[in-house]
Amino acid sequence: MSETETAPVKRNPSEFGAIPDYVTGVNRARIIELSVPNEKEISDVECSEYLIRHWLETVEDANPLYNDREYARSRGFKDIIAQPGMNICTLVMPYRWPMKQFHKTRQLLHFELKDLLEQPVGILANYEMYFYRPVEIGDRLSTTGRLVDISDYKRTRLGAGYFTKLETSYYNQRDELVSQAFTNLFSYGGKTPEGESSEECLAKTEAAKQRRAQPSTLEDQAPEVPPEGDWLKGGWHNGTEEMLESWRTGWQGRAPADTRWLTVSVGDEMPRLVMPITVTRCVFMASASRDFAPQHHNTWYSHNKSRTREMFLGTHFNLGMLSRFMTDYGGPASTVRRIQLQMRRTIGAGEDYVMTGTITRKWEKDGEKLVDMDISIDTQLGPAYTCTGTLALP
Repeated sequence: MSETETAPVKRNPSEFGAIPDYVTGVNRARIIELSVPNEKEISDVECSEYLIRHWLETVEDANPLYNDREYARSRGFKDIIAQPGMNICTLVMPYRWPMKQFHKTRQLLHFELKDLLEQPVGILANYEMYFYRPVEIGDRLSTTGRLVDISDYKRTRLGAGYFTKLETSYYNQRDELVSQAFTNLFSYGGKTPEGESSEECLAKTEAAKQRRAQPSTLEDQAPEVPPEGDWLKGGWHNGTEEMLESWRTGWQGRAPADTRWLTVSVGDEMPRLVMPITVTRCVFMASASRDFAPQHHNTWYSHNKSRTREMFLGTHFNLGMLSRFMTDYGGPASTVRRIQLQMRRTIGAGEDYVMTGTITRKWEKDGEKLVDMDISIDTQLGPAYTCTGTLALP
């Protein structure tokens, strides 16, 4: 499957005049500059067995392609390969200390763009990622980022502002395109197209800043009561296993599936997957992704800065779980080609992450046997994400 045939059409903001008229000349020039891919930023880390296995601990993915050398070699790889969810953080996050010479990394493009548009509040609306080549041990990724699109001024239930579309491309050291991500964000609560900060806008901005869900309590973070008997079989500290609720997710991965394209029918349901999201799981996620943004692992910050019910999962974890869910269904001979997720709300510590899915399409392209699927991610508090995916099957 070629990236040119799969990825969305690219547009340059300077070509269609989508930049608001109120934007200053300096900021306008910077926005146009951001529409051109930057020079590749080479990652500080290379893919290693440690990073892969730590990530697998976090999402509990038992796919032998990622943890069994003999199996990976039987598939033509020199060693185990990285799970797709690792690409966007684990393999590209810069080291914090000692710092290199400061530069504005394109991985933080969304923060800069929000400031340039003078829209103080931003949320992730939709995220879509395409996968072209695997990442192997010893590979070192590099990234480029660019602004693809700015919408017209939109009014939504949250407020009025602009949808922006960003593209991030991931390359290996051989300059081969590994994957591409397209991020749609809604920035709002600032200036109108006339360049005014109306009382209505100011009021909505303040309301957005003050809005918060009912904060969680310590009781909300408590694990379920473990079963009686010898349930601590994970090989770690008993307290760690209890706080991961390990008895609910299983000590060993299930026998791999071996789903064949010819046996799949539209309408088939995928096996349900449940993952308890505990504080310890969130800490695993921060460590395995190398992304310590505090809203993902710190209750105080979540309550007082993010104003959310609790520390909540990052996009990288959702990608990892979706990749696992898809290959749990397809088996290790399947390959994730596309993942798309649309966020309705965040999922925080104390919730049960429940995944269900249905096959929606069977098709062929460039010699690959493909299936599309609709996937729902819900918890006991209600729906959270609506997702789609494309999986190549043998």
